[in-house]
Amino acid sequence: MQKTHALYESLVGPKEGAKKLHLHVTELHDARAGWGAQHAHVAEEVLYMLEGEGEFTFGGKTHRAGPGQTVFFPSGVTHAEVKFFSDKVKYLVVRTVEPGDPPCCCQ
Repeated sequence: MQKTHALYESLVGPKEGAKKLHLHVTELHDARAGWGAQHAHVAEEVLYMLEGEGEFTFGGKTHRAGPGQTVFFPSGVTHAEVKFFSDKVKYLVVRTVEPGDPPCCCQ
């Protein structure tokens, strides 16, 4: 599996004074090649699809989302098993910032 090229843009986070919230946009190129590694964190996370479509499998269920739809990753649930259906995918992520969690992609 080849590595997906990802661009991250932080919109709100520590630089803007946010202490418990991080908001960023992610754009993936070659998205069909795969995405991320399975991981879990204390933070709650919401992904809002802007472009493209994908299936996200976690917690024993598969969630399909396209533009204008969201996927919610609860605290402590292992996630990142995903299948994208286009080469370019763009989404907005809203994530809480929790003590002990590793930093998000662009912090």
